Amino acid sequence: MPLHPSVLWAQRADLIYLTVEISDIKDHKIDLTENKLKFTGIGEKEQNEYEAEIEFYAAVDVEKSKQHLTARNLTMAIYKKEQAWWPKLQKGNKLNFVKVDFQKWKDEDEDEDEGQLGDPMGGLDFQSLMAQAGANGGLPNLDDMVSFKLN
Repeated sequence: MPLHPSVLWAQRADLIYLTVEISDIKDHKIDLTENKLKFTGIGEKEQNEYEAEIEFYAAVDVEKSKQHLTARNLTMAIYKKEQAWWPKLQKGNKLNFVKVDFQKWKDEDEDEDEGQLGDPMGGLDFQSLMAQAGANGGLPNLDDMVSFKLN
């Protein structure tokens, strides 16, 4: 039976960040639809099988969303269909393997405090965020990420 990987999530009004925390991922498959993400893969030193399925709280834009695989993890930037702050990532009950990524988390009212309401990206400088995160093993540059492909 496959194991559940640890999945970290954070959001902005227009997107969610998901990080699947498995090192040395091989033979991974990501099935991203408007309402759901399904991940399967083999990883870690023990070459364990992993599987995770998340039914999103609201619809996402598959075409705009991106993924980036490194030796340490799989990072995804998944764009929301409609800009809105979600009260949680998924429909239904809490998933035990999903945790908040406090390093990337930003509350809805933080945008208001910074006066960034007119900025659709919430004042976020993706390039500097990615450069900073890349220096300590976090998110890579979004320009290096690849778009999802539908099966």
